Amino acid sequence: MFSQLICNSIAGSYLSFYMTGRMLLSATMMGSVLLLTRIGDMVISVIAGPIVEKMNFKIGKYRAWLLYGPLAVSVGTTMCFCNPNIPMMGKAVMVFVGYLLYGGGMSFIQLGQNTMMAKVSGADMECRIKISGKMIQGQSSAQVLTSLITLPLISWMDAKGMDGYTVLQVVFAVIGLVGQLALFAGLKEYDKCDPNLGHMQAGAALAKQENSIAKYIDTLKNPQLIYLMICDMLRWGIFSAQMALIMYYFSYVTNSPNMMTVCMTVQSVLTVVFAFIAPNIVAKIGKKRTAMCTGVICGVSYGLVAVAGIKGAVYYVVLNAVGVAGTSLINVCGANLYLDAAEYQTYKTGKNNKTFAMSLFGVSVKIGFALSSFVVSGILNASGYSEFTATIASPETFVMLLGGVPAIVYLIVFLLMTFGYKITEEKAKEYAKANFAGMSQGAGW
Repeated sequence: MFSQLICNSIAGSYLSFYMTGRMLLSATMMGSVLLLTRIGDMVISVIAGPIVEKMNFKIGKYRAWLLYGPLAVSVGTTMCFCNPNIPMMGKAVMVFVGYLLYGGGMSFIQLGQNTMMAKVSGADMECRIKISGKMIQGQSSAQVLTSLITLPLISWMDAKGMDGYTVLQVVFAVIGLVGQLALFAGLKEYDKCDPNLGHMQAGAALAKQENSIAKYIDTLKNPQLIYLMICDMLRWGIFSAQMALIMYYFSYVTNSPNMMTVCMTVQSVLTVVFAFIAPNIVAKIGKKRTAMCTGVICGVSYGLVAVAGIKGAVYYVVLNAVGVAGTSLINVCGANLYLDAAEYQTYKTGKNNKTFAMSLFGVSVKIGFALSSFVVSGILNASGYSEFTATIASPETFVMLLGGVPAIVYLIVFLLMTFGYKITEEKAKEYAKANFAGMSQGAGW
């Protein structure tokens, strides 16, 4: 997870800025390209569940995707930061293809990781939280490192006459590809080939999609999953938008681009701290209450950004840190909320749609990323951003939207998790134990 975050860090934080600042695409064109790629990425997320469910590799049904996925991600993220001397449309196409490889690869990686988490932990809820906590700890530790070194290294390489973004992305891609092999190797004993299933190829898996569509329809009849999906679409969409807009804030509103390093470092350190603290908090109050707390903390902190962010970079750094503390709580839950909802459905219906339910976690994230394209381009256009003069005509409007939109989103998340989502921690444990006990009858996973 440490190496995975390193590989994805530049694409996650700087792609929008690179497209407008280095490729010189307009904000509208940047938003349109990312929207189209994220729609394609979302489609890949939808078909990832059926493919993973039906294919059976000799090296493991789920573990195989922890080998093939990282290769696609490393190639894709590197393509996004190539800036050859070609027409703008050619650059847009490169980003489109690269982002599809990046997002598609991550869809299979995340589904493989989440299903393996369930296989390793069985019905043990505490074990599930410990595993998702360790995943966040690895990622957040890498965030500290990348926050400290990314912009300084890019600036140093730029001064040497190189495109710092491109060169550093190549280095990070290699680290990500090599480092993730540890997870593939370490999970061997938990995911061995079942000779009774045969070895279905990807084409055959897609050809038999009728049953998969029926399974998706059955899975989406679960109202608890719908509430989770809406919350995550909103939450991940606004997170992606914030990551893209922070650089504009420091560069064009406060005229202190070096504060980006400070902000990301503070954010990363807090994420690490809470990655070690939050699992105990989640275990005590439960995942539902954790999600509610995240909504309150983030709603208040980003609401204050809308009011005070214009006063200076320090205000944003401090208030964003409070928001990071809030999101760190729910992030430790990872896909466990979806697994709880799947356990509920299996318990109620006797149908095992857990792989499909888990894939919806990735689908929700990708839909959120697609929505973020509208948010980023919308806020930039509403604020009067010009890619040619590198200015924002109305910094006040930009800051108001930078804080106000996330505040509204987290208020909605709080309301949905409070009044819509019904699965308490006690009920989730009951469902998991009953399903695990019924595995021999096919009721469990």
